[in-house]
Amino acid sequence: MDPADLATGDAEAGARYFNGPGGCTGCHSATGDLASIASKYQGLELLQRMLYAGGRKPPPARPKVTLTLRSGRTRVAPLASEDEFSIVILEPSGAQHTYKKSDVTFKIDNPLSAHYTQLGKYTDADMHNVYAYLNTLNK
Repeated sequence: MDPADLATGDAEAGARYFNGPGGCTGCHSATGDLASIASKYQGLELLQRMLYAGGRKPPPARPKVTLTLRSGRTRVAPLASEDEFSIVILEPSGAQHTYKKSDVTFKIDNPLSAHYTQLGKYTDADMHNVYAYLNTLNK
């Protein structure tokens, strides 16, 4: 795909969304982690990284989960997996420990969750505008 085919947005509107209702500045900076992103990624690869936050690479770190057991004891550990009924953490030894969700309270801290949430909020215009804005971050 030619990068020009994706460049249909308004970079100024994308900057407003990035700095405002998109909430992107809660984690990112145009002069910090995203400086020169447009010289690193172009076209579809840039769009994929924007939408899916790591592309095909695994995330840099596992999400952390804070569990509070019925006893009141709290544990913080990397999240191994989660389903409707259970949550699995990684022990320091690498072993997995499974808890029934009905037996604990928990909070998952996943730095990429904002990207997943954003997928349900983007309009086509927002997506193309933010993409256009990111394309200006090449210096």
